[in-house]
Amino acid sequence: MGRVTVKNLQEGMVLEEDLRAPNGRFILGKGATLKDKYIRMFKIWGITGADVEGIEEEEVVRRARLEEEALRQARLYVDGYFPPGDGEDACAAAVRSFCVRRFAEEYTSGMPPSALPVVGSLPRPPEGHFGRSFSAYALAKDEVRLFSFPDIYFKIQEVINSPISSATSIAKVVSNDPNLAARLLRLVNSSFYGFPNPIQSIPRAIAIIGSNELTALALAVSTMKVFTNVPREYVDMKSFWRHSIACGVFSRLLAYSKRIRSEERFFLAGLLHDLGRIILYTKTPKEMTYALELSFFERIPLWRAEKRVFGFDHTAVGKVLMEEWRIPQGIRFLCDHHHAPEAENAPEEAAYVHLADYLANSVRIGTSGSLYLSGVEGSLWERIELDEGDIEAVLVQGERQIREIMNIFLMS
Repeated sequence: MGRVTVKNLQEGMVLEEDLRAPNGRFILGKGATLKDKYIRMFKIWGITGADVEGIEEEEVVRRARLEEEALRQARLYVDGYFPPGDGEDACAAAVRSFCVRRFAEEYTSGMPPSALPVVGSLPRPPEGHFGRSFSAYALAKDEVRLFSFPDIYFKIQEVINSPISSATSIAKVVSNDPNLAARLLRLVNSSFYGFPNPIQSIPRAIAIIGSNELTALALAVSTMKVFTNVPREYVDMKSFWRHSIACGVFSRLLAYSKRIRSEERFFLAGLLHDLGRIILYTKTPKEMTYALELSFFERIPLWRAEKRVFGFDHTAVGKVLMEEWRIPQGIRFLCDHHHAPEAENAPEEAAYVHLADYLANSVRIGTSGSLYLSGVEGSLWERIELDEGDIEAVLVQGERQIREIMNIFLMS
């Protein structure tokens, strides 16, 4: 049993003895769990403290100091990669606050986030860099020759587009790829869809989620297959796909929160938005190292450094690759403009992918290499009518779905 002063009482503590006011009035009985509203009333009634189970005053104070220190470290860490002044908008402030709380938990648990890299002097370009010219088209075309897209995606599209297609005929094609079939069943039974009862057959799964969602899944799995053997010295593909999945999940949730139709487009656009960066890593590793160092030294988003190094960024390379792979135009356009959603020719819905990328980079769920955030224009939050509550809900729900989908897509 320990006596804890009222200023250090916390919600969730359990009373060891009956609690009475100074005048002897009975307040709460032994075994009651404290709530914040109770503690506020204690102060009004003049109660100075209470006997609680399993904790002493010194321990409460020590924990409070640890939590305060963890919050201080988390704020410093988050301030290190968020754009200055980005907390002025209410939604951006909500994102920042969420990140601070998340990273404070990591500091408290003794597993702090990785420190931001430091480049002490202006990096030097690779030898002969200024004598070279780069073409997004040539880089992507070369890659298409090396990485042909799996046939299963196009076979599914062909069957779906047939006037006599059915869930059964589509299921036959899917069942020819056991890897895809297993992932389909795991996905439809995950919180990503949230169906109340288990779905145990491929035809039933297809009938429930629809052909668009099935095509999306086939495209996602096929894309990951293409890049399974990228050497780790170029890019950590598990971290890359974790970031991409996070962006896809957040895009889908943002669109769903505003009742935008065909939200599978947003998941795919988020998943594919950084594909061009894989090609830059594998085809031009020295230049990408230079771009990364510039990004770290100047504390700027990696896509801005890419433009300075190549004259274009990864979206230009990804655009060519997705055109060659015949990825649907609606998905390509969302990817093309995910860094510039307010450009004159950008589709309005590109804003969801842009914000999803911002969220994924904010909470550090994987990375494609970019550590510093681009600011979000306040008008963008307003244009799609998001508020702080929407942001909090998307972040909390998204974290759970991302973990599940990572297990589904990256299972052996």
